[in-house]
Amino acid sequence: MILREAIIDDWEKLLIFFTKIYRNDHPLQNKLFWEWQYGNPKYGRSFICLNTNNEIVGHVGANFQGNIAWIINVYLTEEFRGKGILGRLYDLARDYYPLAATSANEAGLGLYKNMRWIRYYDLVRYVKINPNLKDISLKNVCSEVQVDIKNFKNKDSHYFQQPSIKGIILNGDSEAVSQENVGGLRVVSFDNLQKLENKVWEIGYNWMDYITSWNDLKTIDLEKNGWVLDFKSVVPWRLNPLEENYFCDVTFLSEEPLCKEFIIKRSHSDHGRVGSII
Repeated sequence: MILREAIIDDWEKLLIFFTKIYRNDHPLQNKLFWEWQYGNPKYGRSFICLNTNNEIVGHVGANFQGNIAWIINVYLTEEFRGKGILGRLYDLARDYYPLAATSANEAGLGLYKNMRWIRYYDLVRYVKINPNLKDISLKNVCSEVQVDIKNFKNKDSHYFQQPSIKGIILNGDSEAVSQENVGGLRVVSFDNLQKLENKVWEIGYNWMDYITSWNDLKTIDLEKNGWVLDFKSVVPWRLNPLEENYFCDVTFLSEEPLCKEFIIKRSHSDHGRVGSII
């Protein structure tokens, strides 16, 4: 049994493993995505367990953001569970940064409960629909829009170098991901909310969303400006494929206490991508 960091030369083995455990077209089945996620130790690492046949039977991914190792893409083949292997893979990530995670499924929550991690409030996702729209239905709101964003494209940060997403910067201070195929703009960061809204509606998007932690005081401004929690809107969490009334509770956890001022961003962990960003 070998436990170590994965490298790009492991790709063929990784692809076999990811094909077995994940749905078709999962991002990790794309070599370019794996390299973006784990190929640079400044931004993340991939830790694997290999059996005596040199096959990958376990994987733990860590996304490095905010001086934290965000644990993602955790899976261990059933026959190897209960042997302390996951704990040893977590040790490899812990050598880089303190550990934290966001989780949306019972299996993940059960794992972290058994590990005695600290559970915080669930994350919140706010949505605002273009006030110029009259037909507020899923079909109309999440329909494709034609927008001219060639002057706003942004590839400067690691997050926006992610394969398959289209990053833009507006008003010099607001970052977002354009998903015009479903009519929306996924806000990553902003300063002046009113300026952002004015620009986004002017460009022609049907809706915007913003995901963050409960303690983010910017949510006060969002609520004052008519943004609502996602389950009160017609814009579902899952957009690929589009699933009506599909919303998701995402829990934030950490192994050790974090500063009370710590705020989760869309670029932390992978909660801003899976089931959401196409």
